[in-house]
Amino acid sequence: MDNPSNTLIREQLAASSARSAPEALAHDDTFWTRVAAEFAKPADFVHLEYGFYHPVCRAVFEAEVAAMRQSQICAAHYKRNEMRADYEAARAELAQLVGAAPEEVAITRNASESMNIIIRGIPLAPGDEVVGAELDYGSMVEAWEQRVRQEGIALRAVELPFDPRSDDEIVQCFAAAITPRTRVLYITHLVHFTGHLLPVRRLCQLGRERGLLVVVDAAHSFAQVPFTPAEIDCDFLGASLHKWLAAPLGLGMLYVRRDRIAGLHPLFGDARLPAGDIRRLEHFGNRPDSAHIGLREAIRWHGAMGGAAVKRARLLALQRRWMEAARALPRLRLLTPRDPARHGSLGTFAVDGLAPAAVAERLMREHRIYVNVIQGPRVAGVRVTPGLATTFAEIDQLVAALEALNRTP
Repeated sequence: MDNPSNTLIREQLAASSARSAPEALAHDDTFWTRVAAEFAKPADFVHLEYGFYHPVCRAVFEAEVAAMRQSQICAAHYKRNEMRADYEAARAELAQLVGAAPEEVAITRNASESMNIIIRGIPLAPGDEVVGAELDYGSMVEAWEQRVRQEGIALRAVELPFDPRSDDEIVQCFAAAITPRTRVLYITHLVHFTGHLLPVRRLCQLGRERGLLVVVDAAHSFAQVPFTPAEIDCDFLGASLHKWLAAPLGLGMLYVRRDRIAGLHPLFGDARLPAGDIRRLEHFGNRPDSAHIGLREAIRWHGAMGGAAVKRARLLALQRRWMEAARALPRLRLLTPRDPARHGSLGTFAVDGLAPAAVAERLMREHRIYVNVIQGPRVAGVRVTPGLATTFAEIDQLVAALEALNRTP
């Protein structure tokens, strides 16, 4: 049952978000002060690593804890008699959010699990090629490399520019890597190393034109960038729900276009359900069902805040405030695209003469700001990721800290 206080706050936020355009709401301190009050924050440091996972708001936490308590009291009775209805309700509400049919959506434990189901499930023959990018998420690259070793497929990784001038530049990188043996186009929507937001619709269109299966890793874009699988026209998509949807930790989403479900081999064995039933891909065994109750509450709060359009506008406003200041500092190098249309909530920088680990250590020790060290192909830097509870005052603290780093060796 809804807490009346939580319901009132949610309704007030919904009314405010409905009255204002996302870009205007992004700078509405009253609105975001109310949002921030619903999230617990550390008292002794500024947290700017929300890219790992985003904490839940108070109402989601309360819903999850209440469900956890009830599941421990009722135990097997809940699992055998009530759990399935709760899970299917969560599936239906998530499907509505992403603009898909419930029969195309499964709730997983994280984006990596969703992507492994896709990567390990697509039928491929020796010599078949997959085209991705060198800055794809490491665990997903390893999943493809496992198939390279075990099955003899080929993985081609394109090198992308850090600050592209146009969508055409990105599309051409992928197009040039496609050969007659290519079977899959693998697209990371938002690159976790740099925050680079790829032109996913154009890339999916490229895959369609070349007759390829199109896979999208939306771990970092889902719920902060407005899109649906149908709009971008992909075959498969995996996403994290505990990032920008701010759902309980341990939740992901798998989307499979209806006509592709039967051709995907289950990662977890299932010989009982019909080939076209997406439920045969989610034979996970026992897991914490309380998270699914929290998910439904997170979806309500996501809508109350104005959805992905408002979250994107706010997170971009926070990012632009520090990145524009950082670009003026001689020792700092931004590894994130300059154009705000080409990046998301993540931003990465390096300081000349300082190792990334030393930069992160000094930010925490000298300024009480927590960020993340990021290392990857052609990338070595510090990643800054504000969250929904981050204030402009906290971003200004970061700018002051960066100015200090720029002055001192």
